Amino acid sequence: MVQTKDKNRRKDITRSLSSKIFAKILYKTKFSKKKGNNFLYGIDLLKENVKQDLLKITALKVESVYSQIIEYSTLFPLRFNKKKGKTTLLLLLKKVCEEFLTQKYGYRIKINDQTLKKSLYTKKLLNDAEILFQIPLNALLNNKSSSFRLIYYPIYNYASEEFIEALIDNLILEISNCVVYFSVINFSSIYAFRQTLYKSKFLSLRNFERFKNNLTWQLRVKIYFQHPRDLYNNRYEVYILRTSGIYSKTVYANRSRELKSLTKFSLWTLLFIEIQDFLISRFDETLYITSRGLRFVFTSVLGQIIGLVWRGIIEGIKK
Repeated sequence: MVQTKDKNRRKDITRSLSSKIFAKILYKTKFSKKKGNNFLYGIDLLKENVKQDLLKITALKVESVYSQIIEYSTLFPLRFNKKKGKTTLLLLLKKVCEEFLTQKYGYRIKINDQTLKKSLYTKKLLNDAEILFQIPLNALLNNKSSSFRLIYYPIYNYASEEFIEALIDNLILEISNCVVYFSVINFSSIYAFRQTLYKSKFLSLRNFERFKNNLTWQLRVKIYFQHPRDLYNNRYEVYILRTSGIYSKTVYANRSRELKSLTKFSLWTLLFIEIQDFLISRFDETLYITSRGLRFVFTSVLGQIIGLVWRGIIEGIKK
């Protein structure tokens, strides 16, 4: 009986915290101008009102999924295996995409699971399902959950409300960018679609194709180069919603376990970093030894020669 009351009390605290965080996030979706970096976001393509609608839809869907899991969970803290986490995240992506496209098209849109799953951005998010989707949920349930501390300790001893909010901001922005990328690849051939959703400068096919190619190129760079580098350096880039706009911040995250799951191409990136570190270290050592040698030559050998010449001059003057 006491245990049941304790669980109910914890759930009430979690519900209250979740409601407070999502209320703040919903308010912040009104202020979605990008700040502080030059990276392309998928949502940069959208008109301001369309962008705000997408962020709002995403925030409400994330809140709904989190609330359902919190309400019906029996374990504390909740533990997902990787497969279940990816399945839930894919379902969430599908719900957001369908509601957004249905709202903008004016009639019901159904998204094929496999088509969505094959999208390059979707693959990226599913590979990051644990840190992107599961960790914020576990932190909501327990701010000192073992899964949170495994990744963020010792820099973050517990998940503060502000940090949980930042992680959920990041989840919402990543899902929104993923939905736009999927739409760009699969629906943008319809001109009426571009007229409805995109900023006026992207009505030009040339400007639109340039944006799409740059976005795809940046995504591939992130997957094959930046992601393995971040894993190796224990870093994680988080997108944050504020009333002054969207910012990106790099935080500490220990994800060394994921190094084993990297593709061969990504492993070449790590090899390049290792070689670079080795060569830079050897160059620094060589430069240090050379500078010490030159200093010895100038201070000792040349100093003695100059001293001898000077004494010879003095002796000559005396004579």
